Amino acid sequence: MKYLKKTWIRIIISLFAGSAITELIYIWTGDPNRPRGENSSIILLIFAFIVYGILTLMVKKSNKTTL
Repeated sequence: MKYLKKTWIRIIISLFAGSAITELIYIWTGDPNRPRGENSSIILLIFAFIVYGILTLMVKKSNKTTL
């Protein structure tokens, strides 16, 4: 948890998690070899913001319990 207190580590983790979620949804919803029609980078950023918010809440909650 001490590494998650650094903002840049949370950003990198959230970008990786957002891209993984986007790819999983893309694969689960149809043929993975079809060409993409939508702009998936915006979807990636939405999921990355959600994961970043969850990680930030986890860090804040852990700081409250350790004090």
